[in-house]
Amino acid sequence: MDLVDRIETTRFLGGEFVLWLWFSRDVTGGEIMIKGRGMLVVSLETQLALADPVADRERVAIRGVDPFGSAEAGEALRTGKLPRKVGLRIVFEQDEWVATLDSNTLALSGVKLPASSAQSTEETFYERVRRLEQLHELVHALYAHFLAVRLSPSWESDVVPALRGWVASGEVMDEKRFERLHSKRDAGDATRPERAPASKTRAKPPRGGKKAAAGR
Repeated sequence: MDLVDRIETTRFLGGEFVLWLWFSRDVTGGEIMIKGRGMLVVSLETQLALADPVADRERVAIRGVDPFGSAEAGEALRTGKLPRKVGLRIVFEQDEWVATLDSNTLALSGVKLPASSAQSTEETFYERVRRLEQLHELVHALYAHFLAVRLSPSWESDVVPALRGWVASGEVMDEKRFERLHSKRDAGDATRPERAPASKTRAKPPRGGKKAAAGR
């Protein structure tokens, strides 16, 4: 059973969510427009752990500057493994958060918050609480954005074939097509999207985003 077949048969969506973030990184460089919030820049970096969604003991752990661009990561995807834990960086309105995301629970650990301008201990405490809440809200907004696509007709007609090509050969969806599909979901358009010509962009699977990771 290949990766996308397992996506279709598993009930748990956390691994799919992180896989979609990974795919989005390769298509758009990590820029994701969220309705009601604006542009988020999402980078996956530093650490990557993948696991078989059926045989959980079959795990692969990779660390480095860009573990997502490694041959080992590509091979793990092709054998049906899904992301379990990833290094996550989110930039929103010039603020930056860094954390480790567990796809099983969407729990965040090792969080690094944006720089604080608070003067007193009390102000620092409330500032940290606000920043943590903001990070959780951003992750949940990304997850809701993913679910809108996952539950739409375009998932079967466009996204699944694009994921298959990306996992197999590094072929990525055209960026304008990707943005059009996602903007339709934001607009609540329930019509079935037209099929677009196959992407001509190819790279070694999986590759880094076209734009430099934010904050590096």
